[in-house]
Amino acid sequence: MIRDIKCPHCSGRSVVERNIGRKVGGAVGTVAGSLAGGTGMLAGGEIGATLGAIGGPPGMIVGGLAGALFGALVGGAAGGAAGAKAGESLDGRVLDRFECLSCGNTFNLDSNSD
Repeated sequence: MIRDIKCPHCSGRSVVERNIGRKVGGAVGTVAGSLAGGTGMLAGGEIGATLGAIGGPPGMIVGGLAGALFGALVGGAAGGAAGAKAGESLDGRVLDRFECLSCGNTFNLDSNSD
């Protein structure tokens, strides 16, 4: 719970941050980044297969899979971070940032009279 913030509706002090934009933006960004990481997967797979060629056919398969997985993970992490940052800008501007656990009211700080 957040201290020093009162609900403008009931004056309750059981207020939490909702962070809906950040959560949704992070999830969408992770999925989009993983899909866009397909290019990275292909490049990572090729590099992994080339490096794994030293170990013969099994090394090529393991190296290719490891490189592809690494490309998808990097894409997903980058997309998730970017999506969370974009979603954070929605919180408090478009979406109500806070929720009162006492009465269920949602509000932003600028609507808080305190």
